Amino acid sequence: LDGNLLAVFFQHLCFVCPFPISIRSGVSERCDSVARLLRKGCGEEFIDNPRVKVEVNASPSSSQVAPRDISILLRPGSEASFLVEVQQLEQYPVDLYYLVDVSASMQDNLDRLKTVGMTLSQRMKEHSSDFRVGFGSFVDKPVSPYINVHPSKIINPCSDYEVNCRPAHGFIHVLPVTENMVEFKRVIQHQRIAGNMDTPEGGFDAMLQAAVCQDIGWRPEAKHLLLVMTDQPSHLALDSKLAGIVVPHDGRCHLVGNTYSQSANMEHPTIGQLAEKLLENSIYSIFAVDQMQYKWYEDLVDFLPGTYLGKLLPKALNLTDLVVDAYKVDSEAHRFWVNITALCPNGSTVTGNSKCSNVQPSQKVQKPPDL
Repeated sequence: LDGNLLAVFFQHLCFVCPFPISIRSGVSERCDSVARLLRKGCGEEFIDNPRVKVEVNASPSSSQVAPRDISILLRPGSEASFLVEVQQLEQYPVDLYYLVDVSASMQDNLDRLKTVGMTLSQRMKEHSSDFRVGFGSFVDKPVSPYINVHPSKIINPCSDYEVNCRPAHGFIHVLPVTENMVEFKRVIQHQRIAGNMDTPEGGFDAMLQAAVCQDIGWRPEAKHLLLVMTDQPSHLALDSKLAGIVVPHDGRCHLVGNTYSQSANMEHPTIGQLAEKLLENSIYSIFAVDQMQYKWYEDLVDFLPGTYLGKLLPKALNLTDLVVDAYKVDSEAHRFWVNITALCPNGSTVTGNSKCSNVQPSQKVQKPPDL
């Protein structure tokens, strides 16, 4: 066998010892056949042979795709097959939650949102007759050195500029997702800017709370869109140590009276934590960011699955088109090859990007993908 064939051969026959058992040419040898691992001194009870594993959540689903959750364990080079049923819904439910940076530098964008918010909602109704919106705001952790802790500055951080600002906050959940557009408009009109000291904001704190808290009102059967509007990067996990905050984030909801209660006590979540919670709760993030910060978020999106990044023009002039474009984009699965053969209601089969034709809302299409 040449080197490439030998590598493929061992991918399928290799058993693993959980600890180094011999060193040859400075390389730890933990992967081999069972007989060789035993001869090298690895106890039989420790030898592991990870196998392909497919677990399907068979609980009833009112969504377009069933099952909603499939857990797959694959080894490099291995394959798995499973069956997915897709049905055309009469209504495609969509929940959009606005998560807006209301720091002072976002004044123009916030003013624009007050006028464009309803327009965006109307545009989205062209793609979903069952569309709901919610709203939340964030600034930063309300502790030094992120804010000025002089008593007068805590009450009004913008007093030096003769502007009446609201106090800084980590995250405030203002409006659960609702179909009441009149209430949504009222909430937007009442938003005011806040103030803080440093450039990065506490966006990751707010995103995690928006993902995990039941109070947001995410519907299980809906597509979840989390629209993050900001003109600055976000603080990362270890930044909190500047404020003496050393308790790692626990990844849980901490809303008390619609306000994130642990902002001054827990670190910002790690990128890995945030990605995990977004996946667990089927959240698609949309970053609408200032052009100056686009590169920072461009380096980030590869670590947050299901994320769309768009440049926000001055005064949020392109916000409507940005969100609609993000809604139309399909998420991609990286590092996997997927082959789908669809079994159409009329008995025909189609493969690849081909589609079943004339599918009615009551009919189902079966798609057994090979992964």
